[in-house]
Amino acid sequence: MKHIFAVQEQAELLAYQAFLTKHQAKLTQYLAFLKETYAVTELPRAVVWADMETATHLISDLPVPAYTNEYRTVFCPELGTWRNLYLRQLDSLNSVEIRKYYETELCENHILQILGHEFVHYSDWFLDDFEEERDCGIWFEEGMCEYISRKYFLTDSEFDREAKFNGLLVEQFTDQYGTHSLENFGAAAYQGDYASIFFEYWRSFLAVQRIVDRFGGDIPAVFRSYHDWDRKGRQEPLSQWFSEKR
Repeated sequence: MKHIFAVQEQAELLAYQAFLTKHQAKLTQYLAFLKETYAVTELPRAVVWADMETATHLISDLPVPAYTNEYRTVFCPELGTWRNLYLRQLDSLNSVEIRKYYETELCENHILQILGHEFVHYSDWFLDDFEEERDCGIWFEEGMCEYISRKYFLTDSEFDREAKFNGLLVEQFTDQYGTHSLENFGAAAYQGDYASIFFEYWRSFLAVQRIVDRFGGDIPAVFRSYHDWDRKGRQEPLSQWFSEKR
């Protein structure tokens, strides 16, 4: 896996190289963990380390600077950029508690987790891998990528705090954004504002967390059930399938 730096200033290049050097060993261990535990047999050909403008305007029009396809992962490692994005989801929300959380508790563990999320997408356990037309319950894949990467990179306290504030945000925005099924997660999720985008990820993560808890924390068992749903012909939406299990 190659590392490509798509930046516009020398300071960004040095900062991104320093971030990679600092965390290289941890990322290498994580990729070995994914290979051994979650059947990540192939990795992206390259990670493109990019600033916000390059990631969201020059390489792609996606508004969030972390995304993946079968060839490469694009990622911005700037803590300040992610803090600002998360704070922007609060533009229509008056919550001092949630704002303080993002202003004071976001750290490099969270940034590593975002990158870690992208690598989980390469697991062979997911169905319809990187296909444009996917009916496998993309909410499940996104929620599981979030769950697995958080469990690895965040401390127990950080994991619980992130889940807490995701839950608060989902509660706050459900009336505005939550009238549709989980199954509708898809490209349309990126057509709204940041609150509507992150709402889909937080809701999917929380759904997967509830499923994993019902399976006693046994993530491989959750995947086995997911594949049972596929083998039986996907006769109902995946969210309904899991609602009937355990």
